[in-house]
Amino acid sequence: MIKPSTISLHVSDVSGQRRSQARGVPYDSTVGELIDSLLPRMKLRPRDGTGQPVSYHALLEREGRHLNRSEVVGETLRHDDSLVLQPEITAG
Repeated sequence: MIKPSTISLHVSDVSGQRRSQARGVPYDSTVGELIDSLLPRMKLRPRDGTGQPVSYHALLEREGRHLNRSEVVGETLRHDDSLVLQPEITAG
């Protein structure tokens, strides 16, 4: 059996108001690359109100954990997994 080279995922923002279907995500891409590709599609702001960059991380709902940006999609995710993109909050 030949293993597929891409995966499809369900993605939403933390509010649940913005949803997207990520199709054809390469197994060898990183979670960070996936997040970066989803931000414009989901119209998530890359900068905050003061102009500072906003970093996002992904919550894998199946496991209830945040993924590291360096994790490889094909080693971490399953077809039709659900991710929630959350802005990283830095206390200042």
